[in-house]
Amino acid sequence: MSESRRVLRVIIDGARDPRMNMALDEALARVRERKNFDTLRIYMWLPSGVSIGRRQKVEDTVYLDEIRRRGYVLVRRPTGGAALLHPQDKELTYSIVLSKDDPLYKLDVSSSAAKIAEAIAHTINILLKSEGGSSYDEIYSASVRGLSETSNISSAGFCYINPGSSDVMIRGRKISGSAQRRDWGSLLQHGTILLKYDPEDFLSVLRISDDDKRDVFEKIAGLSDFIKDLSLQDLIDNLIRSFEKVLKYDHVFIGGFDLDEIVLAKKLFDIKYSSEKWIFYGEDLYGEV
Repeated sequence: MSESRRVLRVIIDGARDPRMNMALDEALARVRERKNFDTLRIYMWLPSGVSIGRRQKVEDTVYLDEIRRRGYVLVRRPTGGAALLHPQDKELTYSIVLSKDDPLYKLDVSSSAAKIAEAIAHTINILLKSEGGSSYDEIYSASVRGLSETSNISSAGFCYINPGSSDVMIRGRKISGSAQRRDWGSLLQHGTILLKYDPEDFLSVLRISDDDKRDVFEKIAGLSDFIKDLSLQDLIDNLIRSFEKVLKYDHVFIGGFDLDEIVLAKKLFDIKYSSEKWIFYGEDLYGEV
């Protein structure tokens, strides 16, 4: 019997409330077993969001009063990792949901996360090469950090300071990171691509130790630091093609949410992601109904 075709649905989503963004990602992961395709979702945030990992403590991680003063929305992710600001119009976010039968599911979390991140690095290198033309230098291209550089794990509360296998780096500066969860019979990985980076924005809402503040200025960058005229359309188009190539899909199609995904996301939004018990204490009331 021949192997089944690998099919990827791409949802080019809009900018959404941070709580709905997380509800939609979880809904896609929860229903994957009922679908015959994986899903790549590309989205942004409106208003700006501050997300924390599912095991973090709010009081140790963020400045809640400043988040509220700025009109940002605090949300707890279904995945792990550390806190992160998702600034409106300055970040593109992706999530990918794979079946438990996917070859990547058979790898450990760090290895599979790094492999998925290769699609991000591939995308950025296409854009860098287009920007640089004949002067493009592969020495300064984007690359995935991988497993070799993550032995000295930081415990910083800010996600972009902590080294991870799926970090995408340009000239020693992190431009993309991700978090993963395996549950509900699927693999969910979502991650960020910084378009513009202002360290003061992050310092204003995230509790970052004095020892780590230098890294906030020196070890993180946005794509606009390397690409002068960054086109969001080019970024999205190449992102889709890169996921198709790197993860070796046989067929890719642009689609929307199915009705069962929309209904489930609304329930998760209401019961879980809008609940202070989840946001502040990580108590998942959805599992109790």
